[in-house]
Amino acid sequence: MSESVFQSISSKLAPCACCTPPVTSRGNTMGRRDFLNWGAAGAMATGLALAAPGASWAGGGNYESTLFNCIDPRFTTLSWQYMGLLQGVSRDKLEDNYSHFVMAGGPIGAVHPKFEAWHKTYWDNLDVTVSLHKIKRVVGITHRDCGAAKLAFGEAAVSKRESETEAHGEALAAFREGVKKRHPKLSVITGVMDINGKVDLIG
Repeated sequence: MSESVFQSISSKLAPCACCTPPVTSRGNTMGRRDFLNWGAAGAMATGLALAAPGASWAGGGNYESTLFNCIDPRFTTLSWQYMGLLQGVSRDKLEDNYSHFVMAGGPIGAVHPKFEAWHKTYWDNLDVTVSLHKIKRVVGITHRDCGAAKLAFGEAAVSKRESETEAHGEALAAFREGVKKRHPKLSVITGVMDINGKVDLIG
């Protein structure tokens, strides 16, 4: 294919964003060799899709749970490990078994007046994961020494373990009520995770 013919084809494809050959890293429109490489990549992607027709390419599926917890990086791996224990699967098989939503404070962020502007965001996302992933259970986990909890309740209210548990418990009760109100068929598990990953179930 000559460069002139290629440029003619490119100009005819230009009105369609999905078909327009992208600009290369050199800053110019693709040449013939770039175009062939681009086409090969597309063919490979198509082949992968055909090779795995059962895969959930549209983002749907049928899953057991959704996890809702805090943004605190200290609890990323601990939460993942807890979900593996909760669902009864080995650690190496846990990936892709549940949906996950993260917000400062986790359930506290979804119900406390301090974070009212966030509430709709969480509940809308819960609606989406119920619709797309057919989940059966919501797992709402807060954690000890939570910065968002201190903002919501005040540092004095969560300075001692007993009062911290009480404050978190009130938020988790409101969270469970919110889930049941919107999705009565879902089961709900709530708890407070310690720094070592141990979860005290509440409710």
